[in-house]
Amino acid sequence: MIDRIHAFRAALQDAAAEQRVPAAHGVGLFAPSVREVYDMNYVRAEEPAPAEELIADAERLMEDYFHKRVILERADSRTATGFRAHGWTVVPHLIMARTREPDRRVDTSVVREVSFDELTDARREVTVGEPWGDDEISSLLEDAKRLIMRAVPTRFFAAFAGGEVAAYCEVRSDGTVAQIEDVNALPRFRGRGLGRLVVQHALDEARAANDIVYLEALTEDWPRQLYAKLGFDVVGERHFNTLFPHPLTRLRVRTPRLELRLATRTELRALGELAQRGIHDPAVMPFGVAWTDDSDRPGFVEEGIEHHDARLREWQPDNWTLNLIAFHHGHPAGVQSVRGERFAERRTVDTGSWLGREFQGQGLGTEMRSAALYLAFEGLAATVATSGAIAGNPQSLGVSRKLGYEVVGAHMVSPRGEPLEHTDLELRRENFRSPVPVELVALAPLLPLFGAG
Repeated sequence: MIDRIHAFRAALQDAAAEQRVPAAHGVGLFAPSVREVYDMNYVRAEEPAPAEELIADAERLMEDYFHKRVILERADSRTATGFRAHGWTVVPHLIMARTREPDRRVDTSVVREVSFDELTDARREVTVGEPWGDDEISSLLEDAKRLIMRAVPTRFFAAFAGGEVAAYCEVRSDGTVAQIEDVNALPRFRGRGLGRLVVQHALDEARAANDIVYLEALTEDWPRQLYAKLGFDVVGERHFNTLFPHPLTRLRVRTPRLELRLATRTELRALGELAQRGIHDPAVMPFGVAWTDDSDRPGFVEEGIEHHDARLREWQPDNWTLNLIAFHHGHPAGVQSVRGERFAERRTVDTGSWLGREFQGQGLGTEMRSAALYLAFEGLAATVATSGAIAGNPQSLGVSRKLGYEVVGAHMVSPRGEPLEHTDLELRRENFRSPVPVELVALAPLLPLFGAG
């Protein structure tokens, strides 16, 4: 039985994947169209292997993803210990197959088969009701589900209360093996036994056309007990091993032409190569630290990646630097940083930025600074933003003047050993008017990280 379940699941996974990449101990299965859906982007390992080697597979194949995940189809305690030792989260999934009759039967007349589209509102309500849920994640999960539906025949069942969908699940089947999946009751209808109704009905439908019916349950979650009462017994176990990304990877700041967010390692490498192609006239140094002078030195790109990684490792609510990458048509165009020191007390941010030469002269510098200021003033409730410009950098000074900054002083800096005047600028919240519309995505749950919650 368990071998047929494994074969069914592997065929489904392979068919749903948009990309399959061989790994040393399995295969990488990816759907870049929904790259933030962890269950659609992972390395599958059929048999146990040393955790370090499986982690190496994931790091190599998933550089362009914020998360890392290895699904071990046949659980192994030693491998799990190894993953945990490296800071990964290990979540056991119990494979439960229907092997006997339920302890009792209930009336399922309120359950009927529905189309996927009929569940759209209910699925959204369940998703946004989770601590991590929002409309954007709900939309991604809808797209991911459609990939599953294209890979295997899928039926949907819903229990109704007062004319509304109150609980639902799905049945995936190849005609011999069926999986009951995605069992959910809407929060406002929980505690009414609707989960049992919808699963019993789906089980009856699945048994009519399949030799094997199974589902999965988390070890400690209450549905495991419900499934046991319905005649399901544990026949196997698989482990989802995940290295979760920093919460700030969810943040998006959008303008008409740009998306500002953190970057994956692949994107940071592209950013470093952009800097190597040039940011400014080599005869002039517009930065307080002459970091671009090293752009032709071996290791420059990797050191840049480490610089961005370090800002996240060192992050504290009272002392943080957010290095947002500005993406233009999906490609890194530059960096817009926002810094806060004792932010909860001072409500002041400082900004800095750079654009690759090929993106200059198009007004993108103004657009990305506007995005950062909107994030600071409207999103974080900052009251003051500071910035500055070194002599010989009229472009930066021009952006600041356009956005309403005022000169509040000057001091000397020596990025190449020769003293240069640095103009100190300040913009107060009440004087800021963004010249472009700005959208903030997923900021609310992140506010405590900025000392702004």
